[in-house]
Amino acid sequence: MGLNCVRPVDPLCAVIPRNIGLDASPIRESGLPIIFLIGGPGAGKSTQCIRVAQHYGFCAIISRELLRNEITTGSQRGVILAYLMSEGKLVPSDVMVELIKERMLSSLNVTRGFLLSGFPREKTQCQHFNKQIRSPDLVLYLCVRDSLLMDRILAKTITATERQERSIEENWQRVKEHSRMIKPILRYYKKRLVIIDGERDEIEVFRDICSAINNVLINFPNTSSKSS
Repeated sequence: MGLNCVRPVDPLCAVIPRNIGLDASPIRESGLPIIFLIGGPGAGKSTQCIRVAQHYGFCAIISRELLRNEITTGSQRGVILAYLMSEGKLVPSDVMVELIKERMLSSLNVTRGFLLSGFPREKTQCQHFNKQIRSPDLVLYLCVRDSLLMDRILAKTITATERQERSIEENWQRVKEHSRMIKPILRYYKKRLVIIDGERDEIEVFRDICSAINNVLINFPNTSSKSS
Protein backbone atom coordinates (compact mmCIF):
# COMPACT_ATOMS: atom_id res chain seq x y z
CA MET A 1 0.00 0.00 0.00
CA GLY A 2 1.05 3.60 -0.58
CA LEU A 3 2.80 5.81 1.90
CA ASN A 4 0.59 8.24 3.77
CA CYS A 5 -2.47 7.09 1.85
CA VAL A 6 -6.00 7.85 2.98
CA ARG A 7 -7.61 4.87 4.71
CA PRO A 8 -9.69 4.26 7.84
CA VAL A 9 -7.99 5.47 11.03
CA ASP A 10 -6.45 2.73 13.16
CA PRO A 11 -6.77 2.81 16.99
CA LEU A 12 -2.96 2.64 17.16
CA CYS A 13 -2.89 6.23 15.90
CA ALA A 14 -3.92 7.37 19.36
CA VAL A 15 -0.74 5.97 20.95
CA ILE A 16 1.76 7.45 18.49
CA PRO A 17 4.11 9.65 20.57
CA ARG A 18 3.52 13.35 19.92
CA ASN A 19 5.90 16.22 20.57
CA ILE A 20 3.14 18.70 21.29
CA GLY A 21 5.57 21.20 22.80
CA LEU A 22 7.55 21.61 19.58
CA ASP A 23 7.62 25.37 18.93
CA ALA A 24 7.16 26.44 15.31
CA SER A 25 7.60 30.16 15.99
CA PRO A 26 11.21 30.14 14.67
CA ILE A 27 9.83 29.00 11.30
CA ARG A 28 7.27 31.80 11.24
CA GLU A 29 9.82 34.38 12.37
CA SER A 30 12.47 33.28 9.85
CA GLY A 31 10.75 35.04 6.97
CA LEU A 32 11.58 32.11 4.70
CA PRO A 33 9.16 31.15 1.90
CA ILE A 34 7.13 27.97 2.16
CA ILE A 35 5.99 26.34 -1.08
CA PHE A 36 3.90 23.22 -1.67
CA LEU A 37 4.35 21.07 -4.79
CA ILE A 38 1.43 18.70 -5.20
CA GLY A 39 0.12 16.33 -7.84
CA GLY A 40 -0.93 12.76 -8.42
CA PRO A 41 1.27 9.65 -8.32
CA GLY A 42 3.46 9.79 -11.40
CA ALA A 43 3.10 13.57 -11.85
CA GLY A 44 6.85 14.10 -11.38
CA LYS A 45 6.73 15.86 -8.02
CA SER A 46 9.88 14.39 -6.50
CA THR A 47 11.98 14.95 -9.62
CA GLN A 48 10.92 18.58 -9.87
CA CYS A 49 11.19 19.12 -6.12
CA ILE A 50 14.83 18.07 -6.00
CA ARG A 51 15.76 20.09 -9.08
CA VAL A 52 13.91 23.24 -8.00
CA ALA A 53 15.27 23.03 -4.46
CA GLN A 54 18.83 22.83 -5.78
CA HIS A 55 18.17 25.79 -8.08
CA TYR A 56 16.97 28.07 -5.28
CA GLY A 57 18.87 26.68 -2.31
CA PHE A 58 15.64 25.48 -0.73
CA CYS A 59 15.20 22.60 1.69
CA ALA A 60 13.42 19.82 -0.22
CA ILE A 61 10.95 17.99 2.02
CA ILE A 62 9.46 14.92 0.35
CA SER A 63 6.67 13.42 2.45
CA ARG A 64 7.34 9.76 1.69
CA GLU A 65 11.05 10.19 2.51
CA LEU A 66 10.18 11.73 5.88
CA LEU A 67 8.09 8.70 6.70
CA ARG A 68 10.73 6.23 5.54
CA ASN A 69 13.43 8.05 7.48
CA GLU A 70 11.35 7.93 10.65
CA ILE A 71 10.78 4.20 10.18
CA THR A 72 14.51 3.54 9.86
CA THR A 73 15.16 5.15 13.27
CA GLY A 74 13.37 2.27 14.96
CA SER A 75 11.56 4.71 17.25
CA GLN A 76 8.16 3.88 18.72
CA ARG A 77 6.65 6.40 16.34
CA GLY A 78 8.48 4.83 13.42
CA VAL A 79 7.39 1.30 14.33
CA ILE A 80 3.73 2.33 14.45
CA LEU A 81 4.01 4.30 11.22
CA ALA A 82 5.57 1.27 9.52
CA TYR A 83 2.64 -0.87 10.61
CA LEU A 84 0.04 1.69 9.52
CA MET A 85 1.57 2.11 6.09
CA SER A 86 2.03 -1.61 5.55
CA GLU A 87 -1.70 -1.97 6.22
CA GLY A 88 -2.58 0.96 3.96
CA LYS A 89 -4.01 2.91 6.88
CA LEU A 90 -4.10 6.63 7.48
CA VAL A 91 -1.08 8.43 8.93
CA PRO A 92 -2.58 11.04 11.26
CA SER A 93 -2.38 14.57 9.88
CA ASP A 94 -0.92 16.00 13.07
CA VAL A 95 1.87 13.41 13.05
CA MET A 96 2.69 14.14 9.41
CA VAL A 97 2.84 17.87 10.14
CA GLU A 98 5.00 17.22 13.19
CA LEU A 99 7.54 15.34 11.06
CA ILE A 100 7.60 18.25 8.62
CA LYS A 101 7.96 20.76 11.44
CA GLU A 102 10.95 18.88 12.85
CA ARG A 103 12.61 18.85 9.43
CA MET A 104 12.00 22.56 8.90
CA LEU A 105 13.36 23.51 12.30
CA SER A 106 16.53 21.47 11.76
CA SER A 107 17.18 23.25 8.44
CA LEU A 108 16.38 26.85 9.35
CA ASN A 109 19.98 28.05 9.41
CA VAL A 110 21.06 26.38 6.18
CA THR A 111 18.26 27.10 3.72
CA ARG A 112 16.68 29.90 1.73
CA GLY A 113 13.21 28.40 1.90
CA PHE A 114 11.16 25.23 2.04
CA LEU A 115 9.74 23.20 -0.83
CA LEU A 116 7.36 20.42 0.23
CA SER A 117 6.56 17.64 -2.22
CA GLY A 118 3.57 15.32 -1.89
CA PHE A 119 2.00 17.31 0.92
CA PRO A 120 -0.81 17.93 1.66
CA ARG A 121 -2.78 14.92 0.47
CA GLU A 122 -6.04 15.75 2.21
CA LYS A 123 -7.76 18.87 3.49
CA THR A 124 -7.19 18.08 7.17
CA GLN A 125 -3.44 18.19 6.51
CA CYS A 126 -3.87 21.72 5.14
CA GLN A 127 -5.67 22.74 8.31
CA HIS A 128 -3.12 21.15 10.63
CA PHE A 129 -0.22 22.74 8.76
CA ASN A 130 -1.79 26.20 8.84
CA LYS A 131 -2.52 25.87 12.55
CA GLN A 132 0.80 24.39 13.66
CA ILE A 133 3.13 26.28 11.32
CA ARG A 134 1.51 28.80 8.93
CA SER A 135 -0.08 29.04 5.51
CA PRO A 136 2.17 28.34 2.51
CA ASP A 137 3.14 31.24 0.27
CA LEU A 138 2.54 29.30 -2.92
CA VAL A 139 0.86 26.03 -3.89
CA LEU A 140 1.97 24.50 -7.20
CA TYR A 141 -0.24 21.80 -8.67
CA LEU A 142 1.21 19.55 -11.37
CA CYS A 143 -1.92 18.80 -13.38
CA VAL A 144 -1.78 15.47 -15.25
CA ARG A 145 -4.69 13.40 -16.58
CA ASP A 146 -5.49 10.21 -14.69
CA SER A 147 -4.84 8.08 -17.77
CA LEU A 148 -1.38 9.58 -18.22
CA LEU A 149 -0.58 9.21 -14.53
CA MET A 150 -1.37 5.52 -14.86
CA ASP A 151 0.77 5.21 -18.01
CA ARG A 152 3.71 6.78 -16.19
CA ILE A 153 3.32 4.53 -13.16
CA LEU A 154 3.23 1.43 -15.36
CA ALA A 155 6.23 2.59 -17.38
CA LYS A 156 8.19 3.18 -14.19
CA THR A 157 7.22 -0.27 -12.92
CA ILE A 158 8.41 -1.92 -16.13
CA THR A 159 11.80 -0.16 -16.08
CA ALA A 160 12.38 -0.40 -12.33
CA THR A 161 14.81 -2.99 -11.02
CA GLU A 162 12.98 -3.30 -7.71
CA ARG A 163 10.08 -5.70 -7.40
CA GLN A 164 6.61 -4.49 -8.22
CA GLU A 165 4.95 -3.59 -4.91
CA ARG A 166 1.49 -2.77 -6.23
CA SER A 167 -0.88 -4.41 -8.67
CA ILE A 168 -2.38 -2.52 -11.60
CA GLU A 169 -5.66 -2.29 -9.70
CA GLU A 170 -3.94 -0.88 -6.60
CA ASN A 171 -2.18 1.75 -8.70
CA TRP A 172 -5.42 2.70 -10.40
CA GLN A 173 -7.06 3.11 -7.00
CA ARG A 174 -4.22 5.43 -5.95
CA VAL A 175 -4.81 7.58 -9.02
CA LYS A 176 -8.58 7.72 -8.49
CA GLU A 177 -8.13 8.47 -4.80
CA HIS A 178 -5.86 11.37 -5.68
CA SER A 179 -8.47 12.76 -8.07
CA ARG A 180 -11.04 12.65 -5.29
CA MET A 181 -8.86 14.07 -2.51
CA ILE A 182 -7.16 16.85 -4.49
CA LYS A 183 -10.30 18.87 -5.23
CA PRO A 184 -10.91 20.12 -1.66
CA ILE A 185 -7.20 21.02 -1.39
CA LEU A 186 -7.29 23.09 -4.58
CA ARG A 187 -10.36 24.92 -3.34
CA TYR A 188 -8.79 25.47 0.09
CA TYR A 189 -5.68 27.09 -1.39
CA LYS A 190 -7.29 28.73 -4.44
CA LYS A 191 -5.85 32.18 -3.61
CA ARG A 192 -2.30 30.78 -3.46
CA LEU A 193 -2.65 28.22 -6.24
CA VAL A 194 -0.79 28.05 -9.54
CA ILE A 195 -1.69 25.17 -11.85
CA ILE A 196 1.20 23.80 -13.91
CA ASP A 197 0.68 21.63 -17.00
CA GLY A 198 2.58 18.54 -15.87
CA GLU A 199 2.08 16.65 -19.12
CA ARG A 200 4.91 18.42 -20.94
CA ASP A 201 8.66 17.92 -21.04
CA GLU A 202 10.42 18.09 -17.65
CA ILE A 203 12.37 21.20 -18.68
CA GLU A 204 9.20 23.07 -19.65
CA VAL A 205 7.55 22.10 -16.38
CA PHE A 206 10.64 23.23 -14.47
CA ARG A 207 10.62 26.62 -16.20
CA ASP A 208 6.97 27.20 -15.36
CA ILE A 209 7.56 26.24 -11.74
CA CYS A 210 10.48 28.66 -11.52
CA SER A 211 8.42 31.43 -13.10
CA ALA A 212 5.70 30.99 -10.48
CA ILE A 213 8.25 30.88 -7.66
CA ASN A 214 10.05 33.99 -8.92
CA ASN A 215 6.78 35.92 -8.78
CA VAL A 216 6.42 34.98 -5.11
CA LEU A 217 10.07 35.61 -4.19
CA ILE A 218 9.61 39.29 -5.00
CA ASN A 219 8.06 39.44 -1.53
CA PHE A 220 11.16 37.79 0.00
CA PRO A 221 14.09 40.14 -0.70
CA ASN A 222 16.50 38.03 1.35
CA THR A 223 15.85 34.96 -0.78
CA SER A 224 17.49 34.70 -4.19
CA SER A 225 18.23 31.94 -6.66
CA LYS A 226 21.63 30.27 -6.53
CA SER A 227 21.46 30.03 -10.30
CA SER A 228 21.43 32.77 -12.87
